[in-house]
Amino acid sequence: MSTQPWSPKASSGSGMTYVAGAFLILFGGAASWLLATRFPKATFTRVGYGMMTAGGVLAVVWASAGLLAFGVAAIVILALGGLTGVVGALRKELRFDLPQ
Repeated sequence: MSTQPWSPKASSGSGMTYVAGAFLILFGGAASWLLATRFPKATFTRVGYGMMTAGGVLAVVWASAGLLAFGVAAIVILALGGLTGVVGALRKELRFDLPQ
C-alpha cells in the first residue's frame, strides 16, 4: 500500500514553514536594523518590518507546536505589518533630506 502525495503521512509540510519563518525573522530583523541606523525617522516602516519578524517567530512556533492559533496570529501580524509598511511608504519616510 503506497501513500498518496496529498496524504498527511507523506509530508507534514512544516519543513517549509520553518524555512519561511526563518526567512521572515532574518529579513525583517535586518531591515529593521538597517532602518534604525540609516533612517531613524522611518518609524512606520521600521515597525512594519518588526512585525514581519514577529510573524516569522510565530510561524516557527506554529510549525513546532502545530496549533492553528499560532498560524492565524502569524498571518494577522504579517498583514498588519504590511499595512503599517504601506503607511510608512505613503508618508515617504525613506526619502533623503537634501542639504540646502
